[in-house]
Amino acid sequence: MTRDDDPLEPRAALRRAGGANEPEPGDASPGLAAELEAAKARIAEIERQAEAQRVMADDAAERQRRLLEVEQEKARASAEEAQKAARSAQAAEGRAAEALRRAEKAEAAISQAKTMPGIKGRLVRWLAGDVLPD
Repeated sequence: MTRDDDPLEPRAALRRAGGANEPEPGDASPGLAAELEAAKARIAEIERQAEAQRVMADDAAERQRRLLEVEQEKARASAEEAQKAARSAQAAEGRAAEALRRAEKAEAAISQAKTMPGIKGRLVRWLAGDVLPD
């Protein structure tokens, strides 16, 4: 379909001949153009809101990450303190066991000294009487 040595697209040729129901591409109605612009504006607004929500979510995630790091550091410090306390308790338990052993040894020595004959035994019995009853 050519006209005056101008090749036409088939749709354009049908439009010229009056057989097409489609409007010319440049003949878009003003209502459709307004709807298109409104749709573009809505899409732009939705994209802007989505970006704002993404930024807010990123900020919230960053704050949460920092809070978790602080909590993790506190937990680590608490664990170290607990380990130190456990070592101190073990050391104190060892010292208490040693003191108990020495006290039992001293008690045995005093009991043995109480059985000594003569003035030494009476003196030990008199001095140790308040500490170790018979």
